[in-house]
Amino acid sequence: MTQKDLENQFLDYFNNLETSKFSIKSFERIFGGASRETYKVLLADDDNEERNLIYRRTQDSSLIETEQSTEYSAYSAFQNSSVPVPKIIALEEDPNKLGAPFILMEEIPGKAASPFDKEAYVPHEIDLGNQFWEILGNIVKKDISDPILKDFYQEDQKPVWKRELDKWVDVIRQDSIGEEPILEAAIRSLENTPPNETENLCMVHGDYRNGNFLYLDNKITGILDWEMAHFGDPLEDLAWALSPIWSWTDHSRPAYLIDRDDALEIWKKTSGLALNKKDLEWWELFSCVKGLAIWISAGNEFNTFKNPDPINLFSAWLPGDIHTEIILEKLSKGFQQ
Repeated sequence: MTQKDLENQFLDYFNNLETSKFSIKSFERIFGGASRETYKVLLADDDNEERNLIYRRTQDSSLIETEQSTEYSAYSAFQNSSVPVPKIIALEEDPNKLGAPFILMEEIPGKAASPFDKEAYVPHEIDLGNQFWEILGNIVKKDISDPILKDFYQEDQKPVWKRELDKWVDVIRQDSIGEEPILEAAIRSLENTPPNETENLCMVHGDYRNGNFLYLDNKITGILDWEMAHFGDPLEDLAWALSPIWSWTDHSRPAYLIDRDDALEIWKKTSGLALNKKDLEWWELFSCVKGLAIWISAGNEFNTFKNPDPINLFSAWLPGDIHTEIILEKLSKGFQQ
């Protein structure tokens, strides 16, 4: 399908949802996503009233195999809540409509920063940091009995930690093209020293970090990219957000926002949960394994020409090396011995 064909089909679809008739002023691909093709769409009706939309469609080749309905349900669950998310317009699961399943949502104001830009949030890093960790605490408090989230329940009886570890180890086994002795040592350590099973099953974003939120000056305007959302241990998101990979040149300020100790205090106060240091250490090492699984998958996509986007080559190289270095540091310190 050509770009023009996609635009025309999109416009027909949208106009069938609305009472007014719109025309397309711009239809721009936003590159860099690992699991969705994302487009920024500007429409205008006959009175020149504009609509700013985000159109996210399933890619033919994806690093993270997720259902479009997962992302839709997560966004829907947090509409008009203390967790800022875009307003959802439609979920279309029929691939015959526009060539692939998609989600349509309102664009929200704000910009996203690279997770590798240590100056991105200056001079508002304290305000944004307070909000960032508070929002994560509010995600933990989401009532998971909400009917919108009914499909998130897992039928298997595995402990949460085991289910998540097995999932990402399977990705590594399928996509790795060489031996990974450091990674294998981390996997063995995780398997041999499991954490306590959580008593607080909760909503997990799955990729909560800098780069996945929008902000304007000193205010976070939206939390994005919920395609890996699931029910799990609240420490999974916390550990992922704390990972040194997201603040590689200043480990004292996770996500280049506020000090780690301050971040943990805000998270504890907002979530209402106590923090077990050993369990958090386990999930922090798990985050490295999960990260490497994603980077290995990216390399496989590039190497097999399924998705030759250069971002996949970059992901397999630099982030992969960084996560390997973090694993070495953690294991050398005698992780959970």
